[in-house]
Amino acid sequence: MRRYSPVLLSIAVLTVVLLFASPAVAAASDPVVTITVVGPDGKAVTGAKVTLYDTAGNKYENTTDINGVTKITVPSNATYLLVVKSEYYVLDTVTVSGDTEKTVNASAMHHVNITSTPLSVDTTVMLLAFNYVKLTVTTNVTVYAPSDLNITFPSEIVSFPYKYTFDKIKYDGVETNETTVTIDMARDYTVTGCYTKTFYMTLEYWMVIALVVIVIAALAIAWSAGARTARAAIAEWRARSRRFVKKK
Repeated sequence: MRRYSPVLLSIAVLTVVLLFASPAVAAASDPVVTITVVGPDGKAVTGAKVTLYDTAGNKYENTTDINGVTKITVPSNATYLLVVKSEYYVLDTVTVSGDTEKTVNASAMHHVNITSTPLSVDTTVMLLAFNYVKLTVTTNVTVYAPSDLNITFPSEIVSFPYKYTFDKIKYDGVETNETTVTIDMARDYTVTGCYTKTFYMTLEYWMVIALVVIVIAALAIAWSAGARTARAAIAEWRARSRRFVKKK
């Protein structure tokens, strides 16, 4: 019977152990974030889309189960922006260090109602605690957050044949003509973007005059052409009448 040296046997055993252990080591390098979502009513939120954003804007997402819980695997330990989308939005951050658990409780946060008039617009919302990512949300919408938010309205929207130009933002009893406002989220707010409606193509005075001249010229040409046609018809009728008289 062939004998193997203890050294060779040890190397073989170590190799087998490392081969089987490698997948476990690789899996352990990707942290799993377990997130529990609690709504404004204090109850678990079922079927909510939960997204984690890293500083480069990459996103990792999943959906909550019947208990308001979801698990998301991320590539590395870091701080992520956490966004819950349901009938409303909840913004927060989570710092991941290995497998991490996080509870997002909207009932413990204040909210801002983001509205616009006279039409709905796409606004951008940024949680200042994580200023690497701007989210696009459409008015009218409610956003919950634990800390300061920046809300930016578009300066202009074209919906042919009309154009809507930004006028002002109204919130907390004040008005501003800046398109961006910062909300401290120390209490509940309503932020309204106001727009002025005009026709998409606004005519200058000289353009109106030019159009009037063109219309008058077109009418004159049409009238002149019609007059020539009428004169020609009359002349032809007279000629036929003369020929008829001569035949008699």
